Amino acid sequence: MKSLNPVKLLVLLAALSAVSIGVYLVVADRTDTYYRFMLWNLFLAWVPFLFSTAAYALDRSQRGTILLIPLGAAWLLFFPNAPYIMTDLLHLTVRSRRYILEGAVQSRYWYDLAMLLLFTWSAWLTGFFSLYQFQSVICKRSGRVRSWIFVLAACLLGGYGVLLGRIYRLNSWDVLTDRHQLYRLMVDSVNRQSLFFTAFMAFVLLIVYATLYSLLNARGSGGSHASAAPPSSAPGTYR
Repeated sequence: MKSLNPVKLLVLLAALSAVSIGVYLVVADRTDTYYRFMLWNLFLAWVPFLFSTAAYALDRSQRGTILLIPLGAAWLLFFPNAPYIMTDLLHLTVRSRRYILEGAVQSRYWYDLAMLLLFTWSAWLTGFFSLYQFQSVICKRSGRVRSWIFVLAACLLGGYGVLLGRIYRLNSWDVLTDRHQLYRLMVDSVNRQSLFFTAFMAFVLLIVYATLYSLLNARGSGGSHASAAPPSSAPGTYR
């Protein structure tokens, strides 16, 4: 796997998020706070990236190995927040009715669409790069096959998390604050429609991530690549 510079990656994603927020400030009416929730959702998409960056740095420094497990668990808990933001596109339906009444559908609707797509792009890139970082850690320690098993599991979890968040209106922190309700709704979600939704979303996430992975690791794309190496290889070598 191609090794990414965590500092450059952080700057790039932060710049993209800043642009998204800037577009929101320009497009959103100062007296209309309807889309303010997008700022919070974008922040939640950053949480798994912070966990993965910490894990990636610890792994490269060969220190704090024991911390990788809680960081991984926290990452798995918050990762669905990144793909979830795509479902916020449904708010366009609600807003379009208002714009039709105001006679502004020809402009405001498309501004909102562009803004939501930019937020979605920023959140998805942030989430997928965090997945890439964790896959790099697992690939180094357990091999390429197990790293892709992890990716598949993460995509399934992401799809299920989107289901719980959008359909059942649950949050990541319900694991700590309302476990009884979480358990009840998870049991309720075991049905054919929910399973299909989860599988479909997981498939979409996997396709998008595989595309990003292929672009990052394409031959001639530049950057350093690490080949498979025995455990005694130099630190920072990735398979």
